[in-house]
Amino acid sequence: MRLRIPNRLEDVFVALEQAAGHLDRHHIDEACRADVRLVLEELLVNIVRHGYPDGRDGEIRISIDVHRDHVQLKLEDDAQPFDARAHELPDLAGDIADREIGGLGLHLIHNIADALEYTRHGNRNITVARFCPTLPDESSP
Repeated sequence: MRLRIPNRLEDVFVALEQAAGHLDRHHIDEACRADVRLVLEELLVNIVRHGYPDGRDGEIRISIDVHRDHVQLKLEDDAQPFDARAHELPDLAGDIADREIGGLGLHLIHNIADALEYTRHGNRNITVARFCPTLPDESSP
């Protein structure tokens, strides 16, 4: 699946629906589909909300490739540089009322994706996440 969307929140939901349909057509198991959707949504919303503080129009390219042993999600955007791997994850210990706002989405991304990569090429962020679905011939516990 290849898709280009503008950096608008309403287009994030269009992308999520198209991604869900693509994964469904490839018979990706429900747990992996949910993981890909959550990571895709979190990354896209962060790009739209925080990547363009000057309010300029931008473009986000989304690709999802289904391989025999993994699903690869790739996002390319022309937003400010942002490496999700480089940011400190939130401290989850203690009372929730005492925690700083933010960072939980990054925590989820790190814990859900089986691999997360980032590069900056020219003026583009390139984020790649990989997920390992349950293969049809794998036995369930």
